[in-house]
Amino acid sequence: MSNLSNNFIKDTILKLLGAIGSEKEIKKYIEKFSSPEQRFAVIKVGGSVIENDLKNLISSLIFLNQVGLKPVILHGAGPMLSAALEDQKIDFSFIDGQRVTSSKVRDVAHSVFSETNKKIVQALEAQGATATSLISNIFECTQENSDLGYVGAIQTINIKLINETLESDSIPVIAPIGHQENEMLNINADIATVELVKSINPYKAIFLSETGGIFNKNGQLIPTINLALEYDELMQEEWLHSGMKLKLEQIKSLLDYLPKTASVSITEPVNLPKELFTDSGSGTLIKHGYSVVQHELPNQETEKQFKNIIETSFSGKLADNFFDNSNNLKIFMTSCKRATIAISNDFSIPYMDKFGVIPEAKGEGLGAGIWHEMRKVYPQVFWRSRPNNPINSFYTSICEGCQKQDEWHIFWIGISDYGALKDCIEYAINKPKSVI
Repeated sequence: MSNLSNNFIKDTILKLLGAIGSEKEIKKYIEKFSSPEQRFAVIKVGGSVIENDLKNLISSLIFLNQVGLKPVILHGAGPMLSAALEDQKIDFSFIDGQRVTSSKVRDVAHSVFSETNKKIVQALEAQGATATSLISNIFECTQENSDLGYVGAIQTINIKLINETLESDSIPVIAPIGHQENEMLNINADIATVELVKSINPYKAIFLSETGGIFNKNGQLIPTINLALEYDELMQEEWLHSGMKLKLEQIKSLLDYLPKTASVSITEPVNLPKELFTDSGSGTLIKHGYSVVQHELPNQETEKQFKNIIETSFSGKLADNFFDNSNNLKIFMTSCKRATIAISNDFSIPYMDKFGVIPEAKGEGLGAGIWHEMRKVYPQVFWRSRPNNPINSFYTSICEGCQKQDEWHIFWIGISDYGALKDCIEYAINKPKSVI
């Protein structure tokens, strides 16, 4: 393909991405991912995606290929394997989300995984990409759990072969099949992905699923998960099924291994460009996260850190008298000192005076995490926001009520008494500005 064609494709893609994000953030991510210092991404593709959403999967991967980004693909084939086993009347079961693998199950798995792998490669090549099947020569394993049968625990990964494939300008497509000497072993695809990410240390680790994320008991997408705050609680939830529990468990083990700034995304193929190239992303973003600390004032260091976060977040100056009644202020702050909330207890009902996240941390889930912790302490709270505040959509989604006025929108949670609510609204409207 000529340089002119390549430039045309990149310009077209930038325009396309402009519909889902700003040109500045899109270019930022393309430049970052194009760096030769680190591999771009490991993408795990769920079997249901290949079975039911192959067109969008291939379109998104071709899209990446055309801007010069080549991910490492590792796929599953769970639904296809289950269907093949049922057709052949071969019994199977699961333990904690992993398939118990007899020799018969193992042999069918090899056939299904090989067929699925070649299906992805052929679909990519039909759209002009170069891809390479890596089926049984990547994972060296041991068979450690007799209850699971022929299931491999990964010991080493053939990174050299993966790198050679990438350097030959081809997309590696890897099947979750391992070997122990001459014995072939089945591997859970999520576990294989985690070990692959640990070995490659790419910019991005992405799990593509048909559902596009993790959903709560009400069927609502969870946009961010802060493992430091939410992991133990989530693992106790009955609505989190065994397969997703295993995935979350493996993602935690991965993030425990990687730097604190690392993250893992779960999204669907059609939204892969949005997840990769915009700050807001798409699907569920999982981070190791940071703890949230509650601070009592006066405390000069906390006041200094709070002031920095708020002024950076609001591009303004915190009022000189903000801490005059500091004994009535409760400060929540992430341990990374990049997000904070101030709750004032001057009024009969707690008032959220400030909520700030520094611009560089937006999209990381810090705001949702600190909000979650604040709400554990304050079941009743009200606050105000300028009509043009971009965070108002978030406030609208979590509040129980809102009154919109010309200068301020007033939001509240847990306040049902009309007289008390009227007093809260009047208090919020008349309160002096805290950021100038």
